[in-house]
Amino acid sequence: MKRFILLIQIICLPVLGFSQENGIYNIKDYGAVGDGSTLSTHAIQTAIDSCNANGGGKVIVPPGNYVTGALFLKSNIYFEVYSGATLLFDDTIENCPIVDGRWEGIERKVYASLFTGHDLQNVTITGRGMLNGQGEAWWEAFYKTRDIRAKNGITEREPDNPVGSPLRVPRPRMINLYNCTNVLISELTIVNSPSWTIHPVYCENVTIEKISIIQPYDSPNTDGINPESCKNVRILNCFVDCGDDCITIKSGYNEDGRRVAKPCENIVISNCTFAHGHSAIGIGSEMSGDVRNVTISNCVFNGTLRGIRIKTGRGRGGVVENYRADNIIMNNVTTAISIDMYYGNKDTAKLPVTIETPFFKNIQLSNITAVNVENALIVKGLPEAPVEGLSIVNSNFTSKNGFQTSFIENAKFIDVTVNCENGNPLTIDNGETVDIDGFKSENIENNEAIIKLSNSNDIYIHNCNTKESTEIFLQSKNTENLKLDNNWLYGASVVNEK
Repeated sequence: MKRFILLIQIICLPVLGFSQENGIYNIKDYGAVGDGSTLSTHAIQTAIDSCNANGGGKVIVPPGNYVTGALFLKSNIYFEVYSGATLLFDDTIENCPIVDGRWEGIERKVYASLFTGHDLQNVTITGRGMLNGQGEAWWEAFYKTRDIRAKNGITEREPDNPVGSPLRVPRPRMINLYNCTNVLISELTIVNSPSWTIHPVYCENVTIEKISIIQPYDSPNTDGINPESCKNVRILNCFVDCGDDCITIKSGYNEDGRRVAKPCENIVISNCTFAHGHSAIGIGSEMSGDVRNVTISNCVFNGTLRGIRIKTGRGRGGVVENYRADNIIMNNVTTAISIDMYYGNKDTAKLPVTIETPFFKNIQLSNITAVNVENALIVKGLPEAPVEGLSIVNSNFTSKNGFQTSFIENAKFIDVTVNCENGNPLTIDNGETVDIDGFKSENIENNEAIIKLSNSNDIYIHNCNTKESTEIFLQSKNTENLKLDNNWLYGASVVNEK
């Protein structure tokens, strides 16, 4: 009889037991309810903890709509959201835990995210399902908090929010990982994030692929993917349509970023499509810990405010260097390429170089086609720290305004065509050692010069040609060591002014 009872007990073991033996942990076995209203945070967290306690495995979210608060990941977890399943992030702000984190480049307390992880290895978040941040409540709280901060005269990132603010600390993200190694985030559709969507910090060996991120364009700070002070990151085959930057690479803000001193480096972005957003792919402005070794290829930007954007300002310090972008298509973009060292500070006077001086070095852009854009290129270097080693090669721009550059050094414009409606196709102010080879503009039929130089030195212009209707090829003022060679100008003139 005892053996019979034991046999019945074994046969009647809940599915939970068999799931553990197979290394698969179904959140429904732990009490999660997919009715779109029942809060299932405890059940899902218990599944994660059990999986980790047994050495790792897979936590699955079957079809259904599951409401959950902040979840804390563990090492060796493969978390899969099945097709037909949605995780809805609980938007009850007062229920959201507060944890240690980093926001806008400063280490500080933050609200925990839908997925938060600290000091983990072998983390996977995947599946053909959806993560819905239900961000409307958070966005409304952000606007109210912003108004309260303004009334209290608080305009910078610190101090924390004053008493009475709906938000005690910065908003959660959808996925926020710190000091994690071997991370895979794939295939999910993520919508309505409370703020930034995917935010790895101090992580190494990160792959983010086949992700779709969709946010309302007017939602505040809903960036797509922001690796910060990370190493060896690959972002592949993603679609991002959001309310701020689609992808931005960061490494800390001012003094706090220099204190931490962790660069963001070895970043690959490929085969992605971006719609809307303040910029398609950006760096900064928080880059005080350095950003280096970034490659971008085979991407389409359609409708973003800016295409390629690299921004910083005095006070940041740090270096952005070794940046390559190749084979990019842009359409309906306000500014195709923006390289701005005056972000947040418009003082144009030359200042001494200090630890707070930022530098941009070795930025190489090639095979870019940009049509229906307002500004083809805007480069603003600092007098004390010009943009060094910029090159644009084999590219075509159709725009309202052409290339506008100031304070550049060791620059190259090779086999570039700029057809603009207004002004000069190429303007260089305070350029030092610039090679202009095979530069063209095919629609200049007015008195504007194709190339306009001022306050520059060591400029080599060669292998260029003009249309017969072009009146002025080059206009230069206060330019020394200017050489023209092998240019076919028809009757276009060269105007030199002192």
